[in-house]
Amino acid sequence: MKKQNLLRLIEALLFCVLLLGVLGGVSEIMERKMSNIRFKPFYQKAQQHDVVFIGDSHMVNGVFPMELWKEYGITSYNLSSYGNTLPVSYWTLMNALDYASPKLAVIGVKDVEKDRKLTSSSSDVHTALDAYPLTLTKIRAIEDLMDDPDIMDDAGNRYTDMKWEYYFTLGKYHDRWSELSWNDIEYELNCQKGGDMLVAVAEPDDYELIDYDRVADEIGAGYLYLRRIIEKCKNRGMDVLLTHLPYPSDADDQMAANTVALIAEEYGIGFIDFVSLDQVVDYHTDCYDADSHLNASGAQKVTDYLGHYIRSHYEIPDRRGDEMYAAWNDDYDEFLRYKEERLREQKNLHDVLMLLHDSSYRIDLAIDAQAEVYWDDQALTLMHNAARERVHEDSEDMWSDCMFSLEGLEEALAADEAYFLQLECAGGNAEEFVGSDARAQAERIFGEAVWEDGKEIRLRVMDRAGDRIIASYQF
Repeated sequence: MKKQNLLRLIEALLFCVLLLGVLGGVSEIMERKMSNIRFKPFYQKAQQHDVVFIGDSHMVNGVFPMELWKEYGITSYNLSSYGNTLPVSYWTLMNALDYASPKLAVIGVKDVEKDRKLTSSSSDVHTALDAYPLTLTKIRAIEDLMDDPDIMDDAGNRYTDMKWEYYFTLGKYHDRWSELSWNDIEYELNCQKGGDMLVAVAEPDDYELIDYDRVADEIGAGYLYLRRIIEKCKNRGMDVLLTHLPYPSDADDQMAANTVALIAEEYGIGFIDFVSLDQVVDYHTDCYDADSHLNASGAQKVTDYLGHYIRSHYEIPDRRGDEMYAAWNDDYDEFLRYKEERLREQKNLHDVLMLLHDSSYRIDLAIDAQAEVYWDDQALTLMHNAARERVHEDSEDMWSDCMFSLEGLEEALAADEAYFLQLECAGGNAEEFVGSDARAQAERIFGEAVWEDGKEIRLRVMDRAGDRIIASYQF
């Protein structure tokens, strides 16, 4: 009898294990893949990340970890997510620390003055949380973030009533049968180490810088969880760098950032307020939207500034010569192929020119005499931007001081003459030709019939060494 009972117990246990396995597999197929796409690669090399970046969409779009690897040998992951609040950032870090032991956490502080624990987009919250396995840390995160019965999503649903779908995503996505495709079984993971490159150029909103002594009252959940982040990191022996990434910031946001500066000083940690610096990016070339998230050009500048700053202020090793990290070179090659494909698919002159502020490329650019582009101020500014030098911590120049970095272009513009540029983007090394010399160079590179089809601009993009043509354009 005892033996039969034992067998039944074993059968029941096996059935439960099998059922959980089936439900887990079905759940993984059914769920929306955005969270896994963005964060699954983090777990694959969790212990190799010396730096983690955590924040909201401004951090997602503003920092490219693969560029930090290529230029500085820094191994990092961008764990930021769209719509993140400081409380969500806190729990993002706590979940990540279950798997990784980074030396430095870089924390975005935008909207620190907001008192809500969660954004009103439940989809954004799912993206931030779904990829993390159901552990004690994740349970604590869900219970803490969704403890206020008054917080609702855009559809009017109370988060306290939706906890179950964050524990068991099958409850959220069980009705996705009609949407399923092969991409739900085999899907491409994020090759940008959590970053997200944006391609567009927008005119920024107006803004005005305020004085450093104008501060906000330290009230609300954002400040509370920021202090928790700092203290948790310090207790674990981790460094913390706070950042207020660049965008046309209103007075209230700038006052909140000034309060963060006082908090950073209190704890003896670093803080970079890119808004008050007003020199790293140029909002007229680096905005994806008017609010403004950064496009790829702005992200390149911010990433390079952060790489230089991290290398100068923290003991973060350069891993490029370490055989244990050789796979990061393969990851970068995949990222480079992604960048090149994004470049090749562009049809808009402004978007192409914006993407050329990138040390991965060399370019040949030819403009015919009396070309209409000479009346396109944004296109001309973007051409200068392609050759613009990066700004680092010890620079005193504002971006406006190096606006016109191509003197030959200004000469051609004034005379309405032909123009030719050969540019090594990595060092901003430019060779310019105007007038007959420009026409001769254009014919040498693009052929004697360079202007016969009525197109006024020829552009050829090559790899960093100049050995391979990546893309060619006619406008």
